Order: sequence, then C-alpha cells, then structure tokens
Amino acid sequence: MSKLRDAAVRRIYRVGWRIAGKLPRPLVTVIISVASRRAARHNGTHVRALRHNLTAATGAPASNDLVRAALASYLRNIYEMLALPSWPARKVINQVEVVGELELRSMVAARGAVVALPHSGNWDLAGAWACLTRLPVTTVAEELGGGDFEAFVGFRELLGMEVLSHRDPAAIATLVGAIRRGRVVCLLADRDLEGRGVPVRWHGQRVTMPAGPAMVARRSGAALVPAICQYTPTGMRIVLGAAVKHRPGRDGLIAMTQEVADFFAARIAAKPEDWHLMQPFFPAAAA
Repeated sequence: MSKLRDAAVRRIYRVGWRIAGKLPRPLVTVIISVASRRAARHNGTHVRALRHNLTAATGAPASNDLVRAALASYLRNIYEMLALPSWPARKVINQVEVVGELELRSMVAARGAVVALPHSGNWDLAGAWACLTRLPVTTVAEELGGGDFEAFVGFRELLGMEVLSHRDPAAIATLVGAIRRGRVVCLLADRDLEGRGVPVRWHGQRVTMPAGPAMVARRSGAALVPAICQYTPTGMRIVLGAAVKHRPGRDGLIAMTQEVADFFAARIAAKPEDWHLMQPFFPAAAA
C-alpha cells in the first residue's frame, strides 16, 4: 500500500509541474481553501503534529483557525513549488521582498554566507529569487526514496540551485567549497533529520537542531545568517537576521545554533501560520 501511495504522489508531482502554472489563480485559491478545511477536519497524523508544534511555538493552544491558515499556507507553498518552473524570471523577482538584502550581499562579497532557514513560507521561491539575482545557491535536500530525490534535484537545478543529498558524507566539505566558489549556502535548519543535532532551547522547550549551518560557517569563515520566509497577501518576504558570532568548540556550535533558534522562535511566534513543520519537533509535554 505504501508503494502505491508513493507512486501516486510521484505522479501527482509530475503532472503538477506540467499544469500548475496554467491554472487560474482564483481556482487555485478555492482549491486551497477547500483542501485546508478538509485536512483540518480529518485531523490526521501530520495535522496533529502541526497543531502541537504551533501550540508550543506560540505558547497558547493552536486554534482551528490557526491550523487551517497553516494548512492553507502549506498548500500555497506546494502550488507555488509546482508552478515555479513556468514562471518568468520577472514574476519570480517581483514576488519577493527582502529585508537585509544589502547586508547579505556585502557579507557574500567579503567572506561568503551560510543562510539558515526554517520550514516557513516557500524556500524554493527564495532560492529561485537568489539565483536570478546573482546569488547562486547551493543547498542540501532530504534524500527520499523511489526517485523522489532525483525529481526534486532536477526541479531545483532547473531553478538554478546546486543540490546535495543529506546522506552525502562529503556534504560539509562540498558546501565549504561552494562558498569558496562564490555561492551562497542555504540550509533548512529547524528539523533534525539525522537525530544528531545539538540541544537548544526554543521558548524554554528543549529541542535539537542541526549544527550543519554553524559547522559550514566556521570551516569556511563565512557569515552565519538566520533568515525566514513569510507570505504577504501578494508575495513573500524574506527577513534576514544579524550575522551570528563565530565561537569555537562544541559549546560554540551549540551557542551559534541557539542564536539561530532564538531568531526562528521570535519570528515564527509573530506569524506562526507560515511554519510548515508537520513532523514531531517539540517534546510531547511542550503543549
């Protein structure tokens, strides 16, 4: 059954990349509204995980309205991901507003930059915008089975990104090399895929987050910059934080990752509906 489901999902993505850009936006809005309401009512495993994460992130029980808004934001992300290959460059650029862009460009020119992002807004749109505006991106993606990884690598390469597998043992060295070639390393940094992340606090709750962004920044000498993507009514805003101070040793990795966590926690609490983390993240007692 799992293989049939996976095959169906892959087919949906293949068809979606062909037709999503041709769908009228009013129709897309209706589909997203209906689908988000149905998913919220069904309250499956991923929706329950999302509700728990939103509750812990905001410090208050996630309302049904918030969960529906988060699901609608997630579905908007999926639609845009499928439509992106058909968008002209000008449309991609016009969709994105960046807070802190000049500072980022200065850091890239001076010593390189590692941008750490949570699963918020549309990180593929952010990567496409960066590549189109002379900030070529190298990133890491979760290696999924059944041809999914190859499909998503091809999609992101079409947008101009260079993509490595999270299982690649040489990923850190390759990312350091990418920075030295003038590329910007962008890494999703809230979900601890390998279970080997460092312990940090998120609004007082103990969680683990990947240390990869801090490691790559230290080894390359690049700036470590936390950032977040959040939707606006007509597009998306990327907010870039201040560069994190480099610190030595394992305690330094933890301290640097803690600064990233603090940035994520503050920004997500202010606009939680755009955080699309539907896997367990906080301890069960956090909510």
